[in-house]
Amino acid sequence: MTPPPALLEAMQAMRRGDMQGALDTVEAALPNAADRVPHLALAGHAALHLGLTERAIAYLDELLALRPDDRATRANLANALLSTGESGRAMALVEGAPEASLARIEGYIHQQEGRSEAAAAAYRRAIAADPNDLSSWNNLGNILAESGDIEGAIAAFERAITLAPADLPIYLNLAELLRVAQRHEARLKTLLDAGAFAPDDPKLLTETGMAHAALDDLDSAIASLERALEVAPDFGEAQLELGMIYESLNRVDDLAALIARTDKDSAPPEFAFLLAWQARREERFDDAQALAARIPETIHPLRRLHLIGGIADRCDDPDAAFAAFEGMNQAALAEATPLSGPSFREQVEADVAAWNEEWAAGWTAFEPAAAPSRDPIFLVGFPRSGTTLLDTMLMGLDDLSVIEERPMAARTKALVEGDLAALTPAHIDELRSAYFDFAREYGWDGKRWLVDKHPLNMTRAPLLHRLFPQARFIFAERHPYDAVLSCFMANFQMNFAMRSFTSLGEAARTYDAAFTAWHRATSLFPVDTHAVRYERLVVDPAGELAPLVDWLGLAWDDALLDHTQVARNRGRVRTASYSQIGEPLYTRAAERWRRYADHLAPVMPILRPWAERMGYETA
Repeated sequence: MTPPPALLEAMQAMRRGDMQGALDTVEAALPNAADRVPHLALAGHAALHLGLTERAIAYLDELLALRPDDRATRANLANALLSTGESGRAMALVEGAPEASLARIEGYIHQQEGRSEAAAAAYRRAIAADPNDLSSWNNLGNILAESGDIEGAIAAFERAITLAPADLPIYLNLAELLRVAQRHEARLKTLLDAGAFAPDDPKLLTETGMAHAALDDLDSAIASLERALEVAPDFGEAQLELGMIYESLNRVDDLAALIARTDKDSAPPEFAFLLAWQARREERFDDAQALAARIPETIHPLRRLHLIGGIADRCDDPDAAFAAFEGMNQAALAEATPLSGPSFREQVEADVAAWNEEWAAGWTAFEPAAAPSRDPIFLVGFPRSGTTLLDTMLMGLDDLSVIEERPMAARTKALVEGDLAALTPAHIDELRSAYFDFAREYGWDGKRWLVDKHPLNMTRAPLLHRLFPQARFIFAERHPYDAVLSCFMANFQMNFAMRSFTSLGEAARTYDAAFTAWHRATSLFPVDTHAVRYERLVVDPAGELAPLVDWLGLAWDDALLDHTQVARNRGRVRTASYSQIGEPLYTRAAERWRRYADHLAPVMPILRPWAERMGYETA
């Protein structure tokens, strides 16, 4: 049957791309049309293409009334209604529908209105109807990622990538999920796979650089970010990330050169972030404070507020500094995966509750078999107690191989079967071998005396003494008020233990739990320990280090006192102290607590007993 002339004319106009002509023709013919259905379909289609949503809705409404079973019309009308904010009417058209195109729209509405479970159910219904529904797989991945179902989200994104192997946004969605889940190797692989078909995409190059940085491959990170700048030289995320890498490496000259490459007149407000960092590193604190005030909120609050707080601290404005650090920690906590189960502190307290004399007396005897490596040196102490400065100094001794904050002990603990007291000699030997294998994986040369620097290993002293009865423990001391305050002020990479420092109160309670664990362990077992006090170390490093070196049975080397040269040679520092260890020794951080006494007052009752026990002033 030949279509009416007006309909043919409108269809020909559409094929020419003349949507307005098509709409004019079909609208003129519509009042006298014997069959309104095809005219309404063409009019709705043309109006949608022209962005005339209200007119399209009117035509689609009538069309759907005439053909209520037409899924395409129902989907087009629902999408048009959504674009005008009429989500309720749109939902009435699609809710419960088994067809993939309609269930997908229902899922989208639920997703936009915060009903995650309902959205996931609708997307799953769409996928059941059409296993190749790309949008539903990708959207389901986003929903599951938001709800914390990491494995389900990964599976959904991987299925979406299988369906669309050149769809860059899906790769970026999966990479972001893997970043949050701290699966850095998988994240990098995902981004490198995407790079095979989009090698010059600046967003992808920037994300790839950040993924390399998360794996400590900073040469590759810098190369990827520099390539991103070649492709898209206008100031953006690549400059920010590259600048922060240079800053973290203490490469302040490279940071300055990067800043000099930017046209200050055309740079966006975010450029103030790098300028403020540069001014801070050059100790132009008044300039830094003025620049920091210009940093827009588009800069991540953890970075922005950490910088603002640090500058305010150096400008002797403790109230402004504390407020900034408080905001930084709130932002970190809001971004972190919700805590399920006991906190780090609660786990430590539960462990300590079982450490008593009866338990210690029940340990089976153990003498380590002859081994090629001597028992390690464990450098412990509460975070921000000078452990990074001390491990940098110890790197000046050729006899030692210092491994900084790697989870050898945690991974070994995960292999323990049963209670420590009941471990057999054979199992202990297996655990010792596993520990040393982990240490080699993290860079130990297998020859020199291993120094395992991990502050919170102080809470694992019984385990470490059980496995290594001849181990030495260097215990870093610092005034409890200053240590806890410094933890609160640090922009730690968020993990299970570090979330303890997002609250000053929780940080103080964690200090109490960690020191209770340490003193309980050292009272029950003959742990060989030597204390190094931060406040003495920064004033008289030779006087504080000489007894330590003698206790270790090593020869003195003046390289111990040249920590700034060691810092330049060691590469990236993995702790929050990276910028300080490249500076000459200073005493400004000692007794910082006095300036923040009002803010610390609520936690002083928790910390005062430990301060007095170590002989610190508390008045």
